[in-house]
Amino acid sequence: MKSIDFGTVIAISIHDMKNSLGMAMNSLEALRDPETGECNCDEQTIARLQYEAHRVHDSLVQMLTLYRNQQGLYTPRLRPLLVIELLEDYWASSKPLMDHSGVTAEIDCDEDLEWVLDRELVTAVLENVVTNTVRYCHGRIRLSAVVRDGELWLQVEDDGPGFPEPMLGSRTTEDQAMLERGAGRTGLGLYFCAMIAELHTVQDGTPGSVRLSNDSDLGGGRFTLRLPALPPSETL
Repeated sequence: MKSIDFGTVIAISIHDMKNSLGMAMNSLEALRDPETGECNCDEQTIARLQYEAHRVHDSLVQMLTLYRNQQGLYTPRLRPLLVIELLEDYWASSKPLMDHSGVTAEIDCDEDLEWVLDRELVTAVLENVVTNTVRYCHGRIRLSAVVRDGELWLQVEDDGPGFPEPMLGSRTTEDQAMLERGAGRTGLGLYFCAMIAELHTVQDGTPGSVRLSNDSDLGGGRFTLRLPALPPSETL
């Protein structure tokens, strides 16, 4: 796994959080009537505030996780769990954001599907991907999970315009590590997702992986997190 310069991580994260906080402040000011001082809480402004708050939260999670990993302070806590519970719990926590943004989500997963993974890390990937997807989709998102070729494929699909051509294909920490400070949140987010995938690596060296494509059944992009079969951590 190739490490990214942490100074670049801080610069990108601070820049993104500054932009989100600026948008949130503007939205808060727009809620108050300048003449009467009364608060006008319209759905669109609330959705914008929730979206920007999620972005700041995701940036902080990314920065902390990347730092802990670079310092050797994070060991994946691999546990067997029902994947449907992971997806449903995440959906429940993100439903207010989706509702206010006018986005509907569906889950497609076998109720008996169990896999060994780090729940906290995989949830962070979902938060990172879905928060961004809500911004660009037209109104539909699908969260799905299936076992293919001995791996768990966790997928986020949407009905938006899809990913830009240069982003398509497999994404690794190797090809994302040379980020420049102007690369922005998208490049850092892909590195973060690839890092979490590669933290799920089996003893023979086979790592988890990330792939982006535009072959979604909904007509837009498809993000796929592929995790190999792993034994649980020794300490449960």
